[in-house]
Amino acid sequence: MTRFIIALLFRMRVLPVVVMGMASTAYADDFNLSISRTVAAKGAQIPYALHIRLREAGKTRMGIAAVLDMRHVQANVPGLFSGVLQETCKAKYAVAIAEAHAEGKAVAVSGQFQAKFFLCDDDDPKTHYRGALLLGQNVNFQAKASAEVKGQCLVLKLVDVTLDPTGFLGGVADVLNLTEKAQTLILEKSAEVLAKHPICPELPPELAMLEPDFRSGGTHEIGKGGIGAYLNGSVDVSATTLVDLLLLAQAKKQEGTQ
Repeated sequence: MTRFIIALLFRMRVLPVVVMGMASTAYADDFNLSISRTVAAKGAQIPYALHIRLREAGKTRMGIAAVLDMRHVQANVPGLFSGVLQETCKAKYAVAIAEAHAEGKAVAVSGQFQAKFFLCDDDDPKTHYRGALLLGQNVNFQAKASAEVKGQCLVLKLVDVTLDPTGFLGGVADVLNLTEKAQTLILEKSAEVLAKHPICPELPPELAMLEPDFRSGGTHEIGKGGIGAYLNGSVDVSATTLVDLLLLAQAKKQEGTQ
């Protein structure tokens, strides 16, 4: 059944023969293909490569692995994720991401936490007026990112934030509680941003309709420091799925004759 499904997808031109090393036809045990995709981020379209592998995984299941080459996205991380974390009349906290890279199966992020403190005229309960800058403090940080599979996506989360102990002026940092503030804001705000930007491979519609059930995934290193991501799971290839694909194939054939 699995080989027949793969052959059907091949005939529907969902699976062009793009060899990645194992299979060269739709009738082999495994089938591999590569697709160019883009992701919208801050008004720009950033390219990434999606590699898909299909394999037999049982009488009614077909294994699917989606591997993403995210090195173009990686190059844009500073512009995508730097920004203000929290701002009031009296203080402004921001983060400037320097770079991100893969270390084996982990992702490492480095940057700078920036804190500025101002005079503030808050006599009027409705309107506060910011005055002169009183103090500015910057500190470098490093963090690691973990990955969790959620549905058909992979969600990253920063963990283990480490601050440069020489970054803040000791006495000032203690009085303003900057070290704890920096760690809390970096973890909380990054979690919010990354949750809104999960890694979701854009599968061809005919594969997406099979509703892949991804059960595992993570990040991995491509070359030296390049960031990649992967999701492993399976799709249903029961008789019901076969009927749906046959109907879709027939509809495509009719569209082609019009």
